[in-house]
Amino acid sequence: MSLENRLRSLDRRIGPAGLLLTGAAVLGAAFLLGRWAAESAAAAADERAALSVAREDLDLDIAERQALSELASRDLKRAKESATSLSRSRKALFEGGLAISEEKRLLEKQLEIMSLWIRVDEEAGKVHLVRGDQIAESLALAGARARAVGGETRAPPRAASVVTKERFASPERPKSDQVGGQLQWEPPQVGTSVRASALGEHVLFTKEGLVVHGPPLKEAEHEAYPHLCLSLPGPVARRLYTQSYVGTKLLFAAEGAP
Repeated sequence: MSLENRLRSLDRRIGPAGLLLTGAAVLGAAFLLGRWAAESAAAAADERAALSVAREDLDLDIAERQALSELASRDLKRAKESATSLSRSRKALFEGGLAISEEKRLLEKQLEIMSLWIRVDEEAGKVHLVRGDQIAESLALAGARARAVGGETRAPPRAASVVTKERFASPERPKSDQVGGQLQWEPPQVGTSVRASALGEHVLFTKEGLVVHGPPLKEAEHEAYPHLCLSLPGPVARRLYTQSYVGTKLLFAAEGAP
């Protein structure tokens, strides 16, 4: 059966009133469907607009976060550079402080050396360690006097300065001289000798020829050894030896001086 015949058969079965109702139903359904579609489209448009606003807000938030991240990165980089610079500055300051401390120590040592001198008061029987104009320590001479020993013809000086020190008097010093344009050098001797036995320990040699030392190892050899002598008790000689320096001045008090 053809479609046309089928439609005609349906027309004959339903009738005009049915067709009207069917058409009305179809039109109502189409109207409702269109209205639903319009409402859905409007809701979708609203959602789209809301999503667009949300996206703009999200883009703005992302941009702000990126800006903050870049700012934080720059601040971190500057902080690292500042920390490095600060570490270098602290290192330089620390090294400068060490150098200043060392220089201060050396200056204090130089001041101590320059301000220290030894005053020998034979009349009072005392030898004084003096710093500046203040007596720092006084020691007993126990009858010691500066004198010429062993046939020495020079008179003991009233002032002298230390040129070298020997903890133990060496047997012999090296000797050097020029003979015919050639240097003649005699090495120092080892073992025992008159010099070592005569001068003993804690020996101070002065530029003026005066030798300050402790008790001699052999008294007879001491009296035979030619030198200008100030032989002190052992503890006093040791104290002068440890407290004096090369360049320390020795002054003898004038007779009748306070």
